Amino acid sequence: MSKGENRLKILYVIDILKENSREKGIHASNHYISASRLAQKLREKYDLKADRKSIYSYIDSLKEYGYNIQKSKRGYYLLDAADNCPRSADFETAELKLIADALSLSRFCPVKKTKQIIQKLEQLLPEKGLSLQNREIFLEKVIKSDNLSVIYNIDSIFEAINEDQQIAFHYQNVRVDKQHFVTELRMENGIPKNYLQSPYALLWKNECYYLLCYDSYTEGLRTFRVDRMVDVIVQNGKDNDIPAIPRDGHHYFQNVDIAEYVNTAFGMFGGEKKNVSLRVKKELAKVIADCFGKTISISEDELSEDYFVCSVNIQQSNLFFSWLSGFGTDIQILFPHDVREQYLYYLKTILSGYDQ
Repeated sequence: MSKGENRLKILYVIDILKENSREKGIHASNHYISASRLAQKLREKYDLKADRKSIYSYIDSLKEYGYNIQKSKRGYYLLDAADNCPRSADFETAELKLIADALSLSRFCPVKKTKQIIQKLEQLLPEKGLSLQNREIFLEKVIKSDNLSVIYNIDSIFEAINEDQQIAFHYQNVRVDKQHFVTELRMENGIPKNYLQSPYALLWKNECYYLLCYDSYTEGLRTFRVDRMVDVIVQNGKDNDIPAIPRDGHHYFQNVDIAEYVNTAFGMFGGEKKNVSLRVKKELAKVIADCFGKTISISEDELSEDYFVCSVNIQQSNLFFSWLSGFGTDIQILFPHDVREQYLYYLKTILSGYDQ
């Protein structure tokens, strides 16, 4: 027998274990295959001979390599054949369903592209004949982007960040034309406005991707919805018509806590950073914890045992005031007084609009 055949045996043994695990079902860990049966399958399927002692040696090597092989008096069973082997590219069905659901319910990925990706994911299913599109009833109702280039834009953004280069792009607006919404490019002097930005971080919030950039013109941070960006070009000089433009703003982002920015920017609309004291009804504790985290400073309310007081960092904007107004008097701004007064002015402006 050639040395090549001997080297192949261990690969065929793991293939047999995987096949056995999948045939019996992912959760049927009570099904085992004996060393004698493994040797028999090697002979029947691959015309290779191996004794039980050799099978034991192969199993030991596979376990040392990282495969989660369980042993009992009945034989061997490959646990989680679909994903727990560190060198395996397979997925469990539950994992693929999770990915498919995330794509289906994510607003940034268009319907057509979502369906295409899910069809590709179905080819990775360990159990044949199953479908990942049994949730399509939701897919048609989710408000999704119509920008078919969005996933390629994300790839270009990552490339620019990794290569420390700026990006150029156009940006979309939505306007009303009679009885329809129209998506169009943002214009400047009668032509599509060109944006040149230094990308630093992709963020996921409110079911959308956002891009944090340094704007050299304003010398500050800007945020863009990725699904509204089109014609994204990496300024890396690889094309004769595209100059290489290194990123600007490294000094600025050294002082930016991106995680804090995500937590304090409501709707990803920036504003002046403020520390605000809120008086909150205790039944809304989960709302505050979900929004600002569980490490914020809290104290008892002096006026009522039904409320507590907390100190949070926010970026002051109408989006923050809009979020706050949804809770009526259950969440109130205590300090600082200028933010409290601006919130009252915001509410009075809304009320005056209904008096006309």
